[in-house]
Amino acid sequence: MWLFLRVDGIGEFEHPVHPDMMVSDESEKCWRGGGLMIECLEPHRRWKIKFNGLLRKGPYRHQWNEEEGELVHVKFSFHWTSFSDVFDFQLDSHPKAFAEAFALEEWSAEFFKRVQKDGEQQSRYEQWGQSVGEIEIEGHEKKEILLRGVRSHSYGIRNWAEIYRYVMILMHCEDGTSAHLTVISIPATTTHFAVGYVLFPNGKKAGIDWSNASLADVADDGMIRDIYRVSFTAGGKFFDIRATLDKQARPVVYNGLTGTGVFHECIADFRLNLTIRGWGLVEFYYRDAAGQLSQNSGFRWKEPSLPPTSEFVVSFTEEHSQCPRDVGGKGAQLGQLTYLQKQLGNKFIVPEGFCVTVLTLEHQMKQNHDLQEAARELTEVACKIKPGNLQELCKRCSDLFRATTLSSEIEDAILQQLEELGLQQEHLVVRSSVVGEDTTAMSAAGQLYTELEVRGSQQVCEGIQICWASLYSFAAVQYRRQRGQPIPARMGVVIQRMVPADAAGELFTCDPVTGHPGKMVISASCGLREAKGSDCAEPDTITLRHSPKGGLHLTSKKMGSKPQGGQLRAGGGTAEDDCPTEAQRCCISEDTIMKLAGLALQVGKAHGTARNIEWTVKENVIYFLQDRPVTAFDLESEFELMHEFDSGFPSDYQWLTTANISETAPGAVTPLMWAVFGRALQYAAQQFCVHSGGLDGLKPYSFRCLDMYCGHLFLNIMSIAVSFEQANLVYGKNKALCFLIEQELPELSSYDLVVTYGELPMWRKILNSFKSAMFLLSNIFRQRHWFKQLQTFRIPSGSNATEAYLHIDRLLPEYSDALLTSLMCSAAFAMWPTYLLSTLSQGENHWTPEAMAAMAVLCHTCSDSSVELPRAVEAIIQAVRDQGESAEFITMDPQAAVSWLLSSDSGEAGKTFQSFLEKHGFHSFGEADLRAKPWADDPAQLIPLLQKALERGQVSKKKAQTSVEEAIAAIKAPVTGLRKFILPFLVRKAREGISKREHSKDLAMKVYALFKTAYWALAKHMVEECFLPDEDLLFFLTHLEIGEVLRCRSADIVLRASRRRQILDHQMALQFPEVNVARPVPLQLEVGATLTGEAMLSGVIISHGVAKGTARVLKTIQEVSSIKQGDILIVTTIGVGWTSCFPLLGGLVTEIGGVLSRGAVIARDYGLPCIMKCKGATSYFKSGDRVILDGFKGTVQKIEA
Repeated sequence: MWLFLRVDGIGEFEHPVHPDMMVSDESEKCWRGGGLMIECLEPHRRWKIKFNGLLRKGPYRHQWNEEEGELVHVKFSFHWTSFSDVFDFQLDSHPKAFAEAFALEEWSAEFFKRVQKDGEQQSRYEQWGQSVGEIEIEGHEKKEILLRGVRSHSYGIRNWAEIYRYVMILMHCEDGTSAHLTVISIPATTTHFAVGYVLFPNGKKAGIDWSNASLADVADDGMIRDIYRVSFTAGGKFFDIRATLDKQARPVVYNGLTGTGVFHECIADFRLNLTIRGWGLVEFYYRDAAGQLSQNSGFRWKEPSLPPTSEFVVSFTEEHSQCPRDVGGKGAQLGQLTYLQKQLGNKFIVPEGFCVTVLTLEHQMKQNHDLQEAARELTEVACKIKPGNLQELCKRCSDLFRATTLSSEIEDAILQQLEELGLQQEHLVVRSSVVGEDTTAMSAAGQLYTELEVRGSQQVCEGIQICWASLYSFAAVQYRRQRGQPIPARMGVVIQRMVPADAAGELFTCDPVTGHPGKMVISASCGLREAKGSDCAEPDTITLRHSPKGGLHLTSKKMGSKPQGGQLRAGGGTAEDDCPTEAQRCCISEDTIMKLAGLALQVGKAHGTARNIEWTVKENVIYFLQDRPVTAFDLESEFELMHEFDSGFPSDYQWLTTANISETAPGAVTPLMWAVFGRALQYAAQQFCVHSGGLDGLKPYSFRCLDMYCGHLFLNIMSIAVSFEQANLVYGKNKALCFLIEQELPELSSYDLVVTYGELPMWRKILNSFKSAMFLLSNIFRQRHWFKQLQTFRIPSGSNATEAYLHIDRLLPEYSDALLTSLMCSAAFAMWPTYLLSTLSQGENHWTPEAMAAMAVLCHTCSDSSVELPRAVEAIIQAVRDQGESAEFITMDPQAAVSWLLSSDSGEAGKTFQSFLEKHGFHSFGEADLRAKPWADDPAQLIPLLQKALERGQVSKKKAQTSVEEAIAAIKAPVTGLRKFILPFLVRKAREGISKREHSKDLAMKVYALFKTAYWALAKHMVEECFLPDEDLLFFLTHLEIGEVLRCRSADIVLRASRRRQILDHQMALQFPEVNVARPVPLQLEVGATLTGEAMLSGVIISHGVAKGTARVLKTIQEVSSIKQGDILIVTTIGVGWTSCFPLLGGLVTEIGGVLSRGAVIARDYGLPCIMKCKGATSYFKSGDRVILDGFKGTVQKIEA
């Protein structure tokens, strides 16, 4: 393992054990070593890179020596997110590179066999991405860091002995271009092979097909110069690279696997084609017969591979005692510690003892029906299968375990083990040992029972019963439930000899507060640490510094108050005797401190983790009583959780917008919505780009149409719209921007587009225009197919959580396909309104304010499904009122009201309500949000709205129908010539397009509803099966994480989901500009602090009219019940869920939206004065302000009350 770090203004750092550090703690998705952890969170998408350890402060060493230098505690944690596709050197390299290399060799059958064998033995792929995180260096403030770099993965067998030398260039440029060039000499196959690639800013990748780089010209003599210049071609483009190597950043490392090679890692600044800046690395490799071979890192404990034990008891010396599966966490740690005692030369002693296996508890329960029933009932209540008082059930179950004696065969096994180990008359401690506790994920500290001063088989058996009882204490049950662990957990019990002590205490091989790996903290008290009353005495605290090379020295001793110490009595129990040392003297000698610390470090090294060890000392003999890993240092910070799903960007030149997408997904979204809806929308947008000529194929990792930052979704303007400027005659830059964000971006020039996306010949643009039109039309036919398919399309709920998950997983492609169809139909039907706006703008490249105001008049009358919904709500209200049930209905509990409406007693009101649910029940208060239940699944959501409407007795507004001719006569926008002649036709088609566009959205929402129902059913299964503490938590897992939890019950993932839920409100509170360049920056707005007196804000005119009234500023749909008759509603955006309150409103102001949005359509239908894109309205106004909304001028103004 190599680790180098350079931070501007602070300096250079390298790992102090480099190059001798080997990574040996591996799992399927995680690698650890020397304080560094690299974890795969999602293949080819997200990785976590974390370090907590000591680094040597630079300058970097050009030659290795044993001096440790200045060691500094460094902590960093980054989330790496890919922004490029994977480049596989076997599959994606240019054939010409291989051809030129092979042409230099003498061909023979043997030569080609060697080439084939080399290709089969090992391969490599690379992918570029962005790392975002925090770094904290001892003595300096914590810093936020953004880095871009490459993830290189070699696999198979690489024969380093065959490599003579190579030079590798890795470069990333400010425009988003990434490049790799390697020139390598392998005498057995290719004496001169130049291979590599270029990843372009638009996501395209191309293998290098020619290069003038020659190994003979690049430091062939081992003397590395400061400047190098090479050229190469890829993807039909020429690249000239100038590399300036940093003299202060050229660390040397050795090939520790073989000791026969040396690497020079040279940090460099680059210039691409003389103009574009870049940064990266130039690596020189030379064969070196005198190189350094990595030393053996020492003994490392590994869990024995054994079948489950069939014994009731196993001693600490048996191999099964090292297996947590058989004896639980504490028992396994003691078995491992006993094994290490022998491996480390018996320099410490683990007091004798044995473990009662988890099989014993299972046997005890099988023999006692009452225990089974008590545990079953408790589990059903804890997992919400049935109601009940969990605390009372826990007490009853625990009492039953205490009262139930052990079966005879268990008692016999325990008695026999006590006799074999000579522990029958010894003082013993009996400890609980649950499977999964005392690990880095779950400490279970203080949750379970420990019985001290036990003597004889009868007391031991009673202690075991008490330990088993503690497994079902309320605190222990809640602890497991909150972490997604089974309620009827598997548990062993530890029986261990107590030893007399001159001193006892606890030791941490790292700082228990900061995690500083170079600090050791020892607490020490006189006598037995666990003696009664010893908590009243403050222990001595000893601090030491230690280094990875084994250096260890005492830094401080803080004396505690210690008037008494616990001692074992000969006849049993403990006594408190005067402490044998004075209060100002340490309980243990300096010699004992150093021995204790040295042994602890050896134990920690054997495990590869920081350790927490309980110890005693008697007559200079050191006893280790317990050993566990130090926990809680892998928890993500709030910054990490805020940014863990942020998109990676190849450059700072990115144009993002909240327009359009924030109507579907306002505010921050949950991880599950990002994983499902976000991925599906990404697929749909890419399909559209492919068929419109803006993309040459699907690119799952590089071409992003949808991005995330701090939980908020953004559309990538360049990827979706602007790329069409170079690829399609139908969608020019300005027209695409008008459709997407209803404004121009003059700062985004056509030159920028050519640089990023290139330019196609005219014949390709014509062809792409035809392909685009055909693709949109084909989706109109697919929409009919989907609406027909939805009549029978269902997602099975399954009989358990795993089945339910697999059903959803299998049908997720259908979710993407339905969303694709809906979006493409929406785009097709939006063409006519777009043409109408272009006509009203008199051919301008942007939509003028006059054109948008005219649009509001011309499209005032549109029949569509979104208007049916508020009308249907009014019908329910009127039906309840007609039956004379208003007063009673208003006072009902929501669930009681639903029960009444669904019963035959409700008459016509119930029929109207049931008809509403059948037709509109797929809607919800969060359209695309998987967390928002459809109304059909939870009708109680609607009751407060109905009750408020009945309470206020509002009168439905009657919409005035306007003919095409009347609407044209009413507009003020000048339309002349041919445009005036075709205007009536365009108005009819636009009205029809808007109506059909709204209908096409229903397809997506119906599919959303089916998957919402399926995910809620899955959540219910997971709670009932103890995978989750509550159903809502499911939505804070990604789809892949749900599968991981079902596969291995990861407590880490469940706890991470809980912490994500805690920060959602913080993410929701963030607001962003509509258009963002580079990383979005949240707006800093103070509520009500800016507008005073008769201040005014302006927006886009949506619907004409003037309204004066009270402002009602709402942040969430849940606040809708506070609306009063005639209020002017001010919100961030309007979704379909808000439409039920439209009959109450006097006017509408939104910060997000446009003339074609659903909220705009309904506002025009109701004749509500409405403006949208009124930036800052929800911050500048507050509920209760008196305002005047002018739908003719597009303004909202605060007035004096």
